[in-house]
Amino acid sequence: MLRTIDAVRYGLVSELVRKFGEARVRVTGSSMLPHLLPRDIVTVQRRECRDFRKGDIALFSRRERLFAHRVLATNDEGAPYLVTRGDSVSEDDPPVFPHEILGCVMSIVRGDSRITPSRPTFLSRAISALFRESQILTTVLLWLLNRSRRREEEAQCRA
Repeated sequence: MLRTIDAVRYGLVSELVRKFGEARVRVTGSSMLPHLLPRDIVTVQRRECRDFRKGDIALFSRRERLFAHRVLATNDEGAPYLVTRGDSVSEDDPPVFPHEILGCVMSIVRGDSRITPSRPTFLSRAISALFRESQILTTVLLWLLNRSRRREEEAQCRA
C-alpha cells in the first residue's frame, strides 16, 4: 500500500512541477533533520541540474519516491549530476542525474512560519552532525514533535 501511495504522490508532484513549474510537498521523512521536519510543507520550483549550487536543497525522485536532500557538489563535466545527502545521514546519495531532478526547495512552511532555506552555517552543520551521530537525539526530537502536534490537534478539537 505504501508503495502505491509513493507512486501516486511522485506522479502528482512530477506533473505539477512539469506543467506549472512549482509544487508544494509535505515532508514525511527525517533525513534532513533538523532543517526539514516531518509535516513541513516545502515549495519546490523547477530547476535544471546546471543551475544548482552547493547548499541548495534538491527535490529528486528515485524508484517513484521523492527525496529532498542537500546539494554537496555539482558535476558539469561530461554527464552532469548532483552529489547530495540528507543533513542527518552519514553517506552521500548515489549521483542524481538530470532526469531525476524535479526542482529546488525555495521555501518551507512550518506551522504559521514561512522559512527561506539558507546555506548551512557552521552551527547548523554541527547540529546536523549531532543528528547523524545520535539516533537517540533523532528519536527524542521526533517524539517531542509528535507530542506537541497531538496537543495542538486536541486543542483545536476542543475549540
